[in-house]
Order: sequence, then C-alpha cells, then structure tokens
Amino acid sequence: REDRFVLFENTYLLQLGMVTPKIDDAYILTKTIQRQLFDVARVVSTGRFPILLQGPTSSGKTSMVGYLARYTGHRLVRINNHEHTDIQEYLGSYVSDESGRLTFKDGALVQAVRNGDWVVLDELNLAPTDVLEALNRLLDDNRELYIPETQETIKAHRNFMIFATQNPPGAYGGRKVLSRAFRNRFVEIHFSDIPNDELEIILQKRGRIASTQSKALVK
Repeated sequence: REDRFVLFENTYLLQLGMVTPKIDDAYILTKTIQRQLFDVARVVSTGRFPILLQGPTSSGKTSMVGYLARYTGHRLVRINNHEHTDIQEYLGSYVSDESGRLTFKDGALVQAVRNGDWVVLDELNLAPTDVLEALNRLLDDNRELYIPETQETIKAHRNFMIFATQNPPGAYGGRKVLSRAFRNRFVEIHFSDIPNDELEIILQKRGRIASTQSKALVK
C-alpha cells in the first residue's frame, strides 16, 4: 500500500503507522518538552535513523516516544534493560506447544521488526554486551536482524523504528560507556532536566490541583 503521512505542527511529515492515530491531550507540552519534541520529530521525519535519547531520570525520554507513537498511529514496544537482560527477551526462544513439541516463539524485538512497530530500548547502557552485539545489523542501513537459533535473517518492516534511552554514564551507577562505533549508529539527542516552573505546570494540569499546591510539591 502507499505510505501515508501526517503533518506534525505544520513542520515535519511523519509516516503513519497501522493503528488509529491519537492526539494525547494528557501529555503536557511545556516549552522545554516542545523543543525536545521537535528535535525528535525532525529525526523521525527522515524515516532512516535509530534515535538515542540521553538524559537524567524523569526528563521525559520514554514518554515522548510514546506520545509520538500515538500521534502517528504506531504500536510501541518497550523493552527494559538491566545487567541481567537475556538475549532471549529480544530474539525469542524455543517453547513447548500444546502438543508438547518444541517451537520457536519470537521475542519482543523480533515481533516488532516483523510487524513494523516502534521499539524503545530503555536503559540501553545497562544491557549486556551480547544484547548490544545482536543489534548491530539492525542499526545498519540494511536493517536486518539475525536469529541464531533458527538461522533466519529478518528484513525490518518499512514502518519499524528503533529508539533507545539511557542515563548519562558516570552520573548513574552501573551505566557503561557505549563504544563510539556503536553510538555512531544512532542520532543522539540530549535531554535536560525539566525546569521547576514547568514541572509546576505539569503537576497542576495533570493533577488538576491549584498552582500553590504544585509549587509546594516541586519544592
């Protein structure tokens, strides 16, 4: 079928996904968030590059990807990484079916690659080395994913897009410094802390509370 697009804020053409787009009115667009959102949308509009969002905890990295996914009608798959993340969570593993036979069940990443979903890999710099190595071909221009257990190479669906988030290494315990070669496969966008006056606005609107209450909570 033909590609369809939506014009984002009269600026960027973003490819539509396969579910009904939705504008999330509960997502509060402050000045800082709107500026960062435009940075992300600009890269998404190219339809070519994986995106790495780096910034402090609670700076809105993952929620922003979710907002854009809903806006463009893409299903979003979220994979949380930690030092014990198993590559099977990404690629899949053999399981017993109803008749007791072993069959291969696709992991979360494989399903997204096949279906054309968006994927956000949270805390990427906590992931073990074998997980990072498995992503290399998918992050290249050929956008392929190899499954060693089945010896299958999957070409990514044209709607598929990969995002990753991480906290700055050094500032947070356990975060490794990703190699320059690996990071060069992404477009990096750096997030800053949301200013207190904007946090007050978010709390006030989301919590439907008085401005005096939101000020007290932020302090």
